[in-house]
Amino acid sequence: MHRCLSQLQIKLFEYDDGFNSIVSTSSIIEGVNTSAQNVIVWRSKLGRNNLKDFTYRNIIGRGGRMFKYFVGNIYLLDAPPKSEDEQLEIDLPDNMLGTLDENSDADGLDDRQLDRILEYKSQMSSIIGEQQFARLKKENILQDSDADFLLRLATDMKQYPHEWRGFAYLNSENSSDWDAMLFKVISLKPSGWDTRYTNVVTVAKAIANNWHQDVIQIISSLRQDGIGIEEFFKLERTITFKLSALLSDTNELHKIIVNPSVDISGFIGRMGRAFLPSAVYNLEEYGLPRMISKKIHEAGLIDFEGPDMDLHKTLDRLMSLGIDAVLATKSLGPFDRFVVRFFFDGITPDEPEALEGFR
Repeated sequence: MHRCLSQLQIKLFEYDDGFNSIVSTSSIIEGVNTSAQNVIVWRSKLGRNNLKDFTYRNIIGRGGRMFKYFVGNIYLLDAPPKSEDEQLEIDLPDNMLGTLDENSDADGLDDRQLDRILEYKSQMSSIIGEQQFARLKKENILQDSDADFLLRLATDMKQYPHEWRGFAYLNSENSSDWDAMLFKVISLKPSGWDTRYTNVVTVAKAIANNWHQDVIQIISSLRQDGIGIEEFFKLERTITFKLSALLSDTNELHKIIVNPSVDISGFIGRMGRAFLPSAVYNLEEYGLPRMISKKIHEAGLIDFEGPDMDLHKTLDRLMSLGIDAVLATKSLGPFDRFVVRFFFDGITPDEPEALEGFR
């Protein structure tokens, strides 16, 4: 929801009848994908510090864009930073050692890190076998790069297999069956959640209703847990990316160590798209909120629950329907229609062949 609104705000500057100008700090470079015909740099400062050459060039790079402005104009009201020949020196953090190899990555590692990689390889191989370890590394199956966590996870499964017998409950349609396993996995990866484990599990169960309940209803039900709208969307993103990746690694190791017949990849896939139909989840990245997609679905214009309805087919269907047919949906409110117009403006190509860019 909030991601879509920020995209709309940015687009107001890009739109012909929108904003004529933007006044910003150097934060204009922070993930904002926009451009201008004219860029005016008032001061070469970032707070009290001089602006670095790299940041300065990033800012002035907002001037001009191919096929939109023939030339971008840059006006400097201060002396530009001195040109620098910057070289990045990257120290590989220890929590990346799980993805590194003692041979191919040796040049970027110190002796202590090499020893840790070899120790990780030895201990993990003793649990899952050398062939399985080699396969996981070769096929790059495990998503987490933290060797300590992966070893802790595998060791727990090896030593306490009875505690993992409920792993298949994550395939249950009843989200109340998920608690034990979700808490167990999260507790084995304690850092980086920025909230209580209870909140992560609570929101993970709540978003299971994303497609069948109104988002306002879901957020209202979380108020008793002290979870507001901002934390809800923040946690939803954490769950769809971090928790689903964590469960994917857990699933792979569980099949090797505990029970090869248990597979929760379907559950992980649903969690990875916030329990929304695939096309609906992807359409939010294009600027069409899930609530509007639900109204389009309920109006019978697009069956988002169809097994083959992916993003490309949805875009084709929307293009064939046309904006007028979508705007005729009776359940759309004034703001919904405002969003739909901006959305269609973004997906409607100027030339027919430009549609190939979506494929």
